[in-house]
Amino acid sequence: MPKQLEPIAVPIPRLETERLILREWRHEDLEPYARFVADPEAMRFLGGETRDRAGAWREMATLIGHWAMRGHGFWAVEEKAGGEFVGRVGIWEPEGWHATEVGWSIMPAHHRKGFATEAGRAAAAWAFETLGLDSIISLIAPENVASIGVAKKLGESHCGETKIGEFDVHIYKVAREDFISG
Repeated sequence: MPKQLEPIAVPIPRLETERLILREWRHEDLEPYARFVADPEAMRFLGGETRDRAGAWREMATLIGHWAMRGHGFWAVEEKAGGEFVGRVGIWEPEGWHATEVGWSIMPAHHRKGFATEAGRAAAAWAFETLGLDSIISLIAPENVASIGVAKKLGESHCGETKIGEFDVHIYKVAREDFISG
């Protein structure tokens, strides 16, 4: 059996909001993340396809690798009260992407608590301050009313349509000076 190596740390800043911690990904996140990506309701607006445990692991590795390659990415989000994993939120810009995006995916058990807005606001503020962006976008399925509401709370407005693969999405965008940070 091959020797188990210690993971190499990828520097991921830690952000705290009133109720949440946006932090680095940990091995113990695999269990709740695997449940998340196996849930059809959770994946409905994320391409629609569920993933098995191995797929969850590969996706977590991609999210961590994005930090190493871009200097930003998705954080694992946990609730301060109790430390429960509640989803992922962050800044996304894989190769060929439309622009730098702020995105959020909260586990269905934690919907309607304002976590996406709270964490999305922290992530966008970090992106504007740290990356010096002039604007940021969110790509949202037109029927994803909850995420459209989050985008609007961040000051984003609809500015066009595009496709991600075969899926139609709306582009929401906010300029730095129009961002609602509080």
